Amino acid sequence: MFAAILALLLLPITDVSRSRGMQFRPLSKAAFFIFIANFLILMQLGAKHVESPFIEFGQISTVLYFLYFSVVMYGVTMLENTLVDTSLLNNDHDNDNDNNNNQKK
Repeated sequence: MFAAILALLLLPITDVSRSRGMQFRPLSKAAFFIFIANFLILMQLGAKHVESPFIEFGQISTVLYFLYFSVVMYGVTMLENTLVDTSLLNNDHDNDNDNNNNQKK
């Protein structure tokens, strides 16, 4: 129980994205919808009897639930930041080449 509250308190620290909305972050959208699906699975598993297949599925889903907050969210935002930076560098490099070609003419 304490880990669930701690995971929510760590959200501002683990979200290192430069853009705050999810409108232009497709990888974060996909990770969020997978998180929602996992949450729904955990809800269904919580209503089941404590029997062999449900215990293991519940443990796996719980690990995935906490990995979203600690690893997935941080990794996806770092990947998206890197992709945006490389895109901006390529655009700046292309614009510099275009400017140099225009000056030579």
